[in-house]
Amino acid sequence: MFVYICCAGGMSSSLFCIRMVTALNEMYPALKVTSAHLDTVMSKETTYRDKYDLILVYGGVDVISPENAFELNQFIDVILIAPQVAYLLPLKQVVLKEYPIIVKLIDKKIFGTMAGVRASSDLLDELVDLDLERSYLSAAMIETKNADKNIELLLTGLDRKGDVAKQLVHSFESMGLRVVQEKYGLENLYQFQPQGDYDIRLLFGYNHMLSIEDMPKVSRRIDGLIYLESPLENPKIDWLQDYQIPLLKLNRQQHYGKPFDFSTIQAFLLTVAQRSEMISETYVAKFEAAPPEKQRHHFLGILSWEV
Repeated sequence: MFVYICCAGGMSSSLFCIRMVTALNEMYPALKVTSAHLDTVMSKETTYRDKYDLILVYGGVDVISPENAFELNQFIDVILIAPQVAYLLPLKQVVLKEYPIIVKLIDKKIFGTMAGVRASSDLLDELVDLDLERSYLSAAMIETKNADKNIELLLTGLDRKGDVAKQLVHSFESMGLRVVQEKYGLENLYQFQPQGDYDIRLLFGYNHMLSIEDMPKVSRRIDGLIYLESPLENPKIDWLQDYQIPLLKLNRQQHYGKPFDFSTIQAFLLTVAQRSEMISETYVAKFEAAPPEKQRHHFLGILSWEV
């Protein structure tokens, strides 16, 4: 079980985790417990999962953001927020509302005293309850907008106010599609609050704004790429192709001042829609499957139950 205990910067949560590990090891010698910084755990997740029963992960609360939500959900079971940043709890719960991660405040008595045996015992009781809650939440989770979202297209090398971009937007609108235009940014990509309904979201950016480290996060949101043909090779296009993101290459001279070929645009949108639906079906199938037979679960070798 991975428990992320976070404070403002990670200092007090690291001290808390160290004390809890010491106390738990004394109280429950058979229980394999350790603590480590979030970055360390993320880079060696499999090692920690195979070696320990309980991993207390510490770090700052700011890491809980829309662009990091997917990664956190891959291994974090419970997030406990320190009392000094309690005011951030509602915001962080919203960030993770589409994932089965329990996000709660850590009890003031447990965190404030940091008294080894008493605090560790109370913490363990709390984690048992939260693990049960998370099991229920995971089973009850329904399809979310993460897997069923409107089309989002990244446009690189295109001036948002330029003629080619205007012609492209006009083509979409001529098809009866509602278009939203924005500047690309990784944070903006995830933290999006539309003012109304839309069909296509166009994010205008440039090649220098893309990095190889961000590709996994970009690929989970971007459905297609539209870019201007260039005489220079652009290796970043290959990054997107590696994630099988549909591409549409434009020629500035060919499209300047001229309407786009509807058949080309329609074919591209069809490819984009098919890819998006295929990815969604992966998620949908998980929720449409018949409920599994009841199985006995064990928590930390201390408690077992049947669900």
